[in-house]
Formats: sequence, structure tokens, C-alpha cells
Amino acid sequence: MAGKDKILLALRNDEEIKSFTTYLYSLGYETVAVKDGARALEAAIAESPAILIADTDLPVINGDRLFQILRNNPHTSKIPFLFISDVIVDIKGFRSGVDIFLIRPLNMEELHGRIRHTLAVKDSGGFASGEIEGRLRQMSLADILQFLHLNKKEGVLKISSADMTGNVFIKEGQIYNAVSGNVEKEKALFRLLQWTEGKFEFIPSPIAVTKKISTSTGNILMEGMRQIDEFRKSQDQFPNKKMLLRARIEDAALPQGLQPIIYEIIELLKTYQKVEDLVENATYTDYEVYKTIAGMISKGILEEARAKGESHSDTVEFLTNDQAISIREKIISRFSEAHNVSSGKVFLIASSGGLISAFVEHCRRIPGFSVSYKSSYVPNAKENPLGIVATLKLYGGMEINIFSIPSVKNMGPMWKSFSTNLIGLILLWNEEGGKDIKEMVAAKQDILLQRRIPVVHVFADTGGEDTTGGRQTFNLRYKKAFNLKLDEPIFRMDAEMVFEVFYSLFSTLIKEDYVSA
Repeated sequence: MAGKDKILLALRNDEEIKSFTTYLYSLGYETVAVKDGARALEAAIAESPAILIADTDLPVINGDRLFQILRNNPHTSKIPFLFISDVIVDIKGFRSGVDIFLIRPLNMEELHGRIRHTLAVKDSGGFASGEIEGRLRQMSLADILQFLHLNKKEGVLKISSADMTGNVFIKEGQIYNAVSGNVEKEKALFRLLQWTEGKFEFIPSPIAVTKKISTSTGNILMEGMRQIDEFRKSQDQFPNKKMLLRARIEDAALPQGLQPIIYEIIELLKTYQKVEDLVENATYTDYEVYKTIAGMISKGILEEARAKGESHSDTVEFLTNDQAISIREKIISRFSEAHNVSSGKVFLIASSGGLISAFVEHCRRIPGFSVSYKSSYVPNAKENPLGIVATLKLYGGMEINIFSIPSVKNMGPMWKSFSTNLIGLILLWNEEGGKDIKEMVAAKQDILLQRRIPVVHVFADTGGEDTTGGRQTFNLRYKKAFNLKLDEPIFRMDAEMVFEVFYSLFSTLIKEDYVSA
């Protein structure tokens, strides 16, 4: 128990005063509470408290000015201050190792620990460890680093979140290095900048570490936030972190003058195959590595690899070699300059980008199917995607590119520029996207007027009750909306459906006189 230790509370909020007083009294502390800086000044001189807990935003005399006055008074100059604030404030004359700065919201047990430690240090003539503490939920790491930079602080900023920790070393306000786990420099700093939950503590101390981040603090923080923003926007186009990769080109075949990160990734592939291991062991930032890997896949330098011993039971053959060859011959016979034809194209029109992602994910089970990372997505890709979203490799060397186009009005002139080797069309919608059916039908009709190709209709079920009567009503409603004959199927989107979709498209393509211009 604290016994005779007296604590002066200078807080503007009644509820906070009540909470502090009750809690500290239960621990054996004597408290004196005031609500403005003038009364705090008077009480500090009269009571000589063991510690003064002050809000930085006090009325009459604020916390900063109160500190200056008491510090210059020989009778009160040694009273340690524990400042409480909603934001970080630069306190002139703040005594590192003596005074403490905490950010709301406060944990009472933490507060007691800081009080107990400060009083113990005061009695022993030692020094406290922390200067600024708080939670990342109230203040981002970028804001904290900006504050330390502007005030030319020197010391270590310690950050913790769940079971992860990190340190940022600062000298004269400049970031010298950052460390998190087994990584350091910009790579570690940019990871730390993404943490939104956890605690931080700045410990002032001389810094003797080697300067490994040469960019100025302002510029490095801007670059970090830019990369984080770009990563969030582009992550749907990046390979899955569990994907296994292999190089398709020998080291000696790589041209000279490529970006150094490409050579580093090729070298790392000799030891690591998994994307997340390449990202972890590369010296470049996470965004740079993911972006480069995606680019190397699109250019054919890297390809997805199957793990040794991995079962093939998760894939199902749905085309025979003869059928694949027939498709290839069908495509070649319908286009000029046949000797140059190595791929066909299937347009995919959906009522939302989310449906495209779900459809492509289901298609991963198809042998030879792979997600493409060379799509030319427009900025609002999730709502209005445009570009190659996947590729299906068939026996005999033919590739079928799944090309997403938006079902927007006046699409005619635009889709024509992408229609080279067009062999099919897939329409994909759900109940929510029913309002877009008219535009999808218009796009379908426009395409079919220019080229006869097989069309497959796919509905993404919402999971509602599916009675026999309900199915019949559903079929009639959408068949009428899409001008379908009674014997033309509407597929429901699920993992098994994708085989039927492509089988239907390709079998129709082979049997009938399609793809005629």
C-alpha cells in the first residue's frame, strides 16, 4: 500500500476525477483533486504532492504552463509530472526519465504501474524509462514519428501489437533504422506503419546504431503510406501468398540490365518456392516484391508450380485430348493468318467485380486454369473490370483467355477493339445484380450481331430456399429476361458448375458453325 503518498489530480473532467480518486484510494493513496490550472498551482505549493497528474488541456492555466511555473519554483521543481492528453503535445523542458506522458484512453492498472514506478524512482534518486506512451488506436505510428521528427527527438520508439514487436531508432528526429522480427530498414518500417492496434512507448536515449535508412523522415513516411495504399488497391491482382512458384527461364537466359529485385527473386527461388517465403526473405519491401512477382508471372519468367507429391484428386478432367485438339482446329479455321493463332478469347460480363473474383476462384480446379496478373484493370476495377482475368491452357498448345468487359452502355465500340479471336461469351449475375440485366442483354446482342459465338448464362445463387416450384419460376423469369429458349440452360455458380459451363461452351463451339464473322 502506498500509505502517506499524496497525489494531486488536475483534471477537467468530473467523471475522470471520480474514477481516478476511487481507484487510487482503493490502493491506499491520498488524493487532492482540482479542475483547473490555477487551483492546481495553489494546491501544489500548499500540499507538496509526491506526484502531479495533470491534463494538458486544463482551463485557466493549461498543463504546459503549469509545468513551467512549478518547475521554476524551488519548492516545487522536483515534483514529477504525469501528463495525460488526447494527443501528443510537446512540453517545453520535459524531463526525460522524470516526467511521463500518457495518451488516452488509459488503463488503470498501467497507470498505477507508472505511478508506482515513478514514486520508487523518485525515492531512490533514479530515472524512469519512458517519455511518451499510448495506443495506436488513438494515434497512428506515422503521426507519432512526425511528432518526434518535428521536435528533433532522439531515442527508441517501441511498438507492440498482439505477439509482434518492433523498434524504430530515431536521432535528431531522423529515422535511422527500423526492426521488426527478422527484417529491418524500410521493409520493417512499412510493416509497422500498417499496425492500427497495440501500444507505443518512446524511450529517450543516445542512439549509436548505424544509419540504414538514408531517406529523410518526411519522404520515407510519404513513400510508406503510398506503398501501403497501392498494396491495398492491388492485392486482388497479386499472387496468393501460399502459391508455389518456379522459374521458367534459366539464370543465364535472363537479359542484362533488369531491375536488381528480379535477379534477387530468381536467386531466392533456388531456396524458396512459396510466395510468402520469397516476400519474407527478400530485402525489398512487401509491396515491391509482390508487384515484381506478379509482373514476372505475366511476362512468363515465373509460373505456378505444383508441390511435390501433391494429389491431383482436387482436379477433374473435363475435356479429352481429342476435344481440345478439335477446339484448337475450330479456332484456327475461323480466323485469318491461322499460323499466328495461338489463343482464343472468351468474354466474361458480370454484374459486379466480386462475382468475377468468385467465379475465377471456383475455376481454379480446372486443369490448366490459372489466374492472370497481366490484366489492364481500370481504377474502379472492383465495379467495372476490364482485362484478362484468367487463362485456360488446353492440350495442343492452345490458350483460352478469359477477358472481363464491363456491361455499360455504349460498350460496342470498346469491346470490338478487344474481340480478336473471340470464341465465346459468359454472362454472370446474381439477384442483387438483376437491375443490370438490361445492360447485359444489350451488350450480348451487340456482340452477337457482329459475331456468332456460343453464350453461357450463369446465376450466382444467394443461398435461398430452392423448391421445385421456385426453380421453375426462377428459370422462366431469367430466361425471359435474357431472351432464352426453353431448352437453353441457366447454370448455378458453384465449384462443380464451372466444368459444366466450359464443357457446354466448348461442346457447342465444336458442333455448330460458330465464330463466323
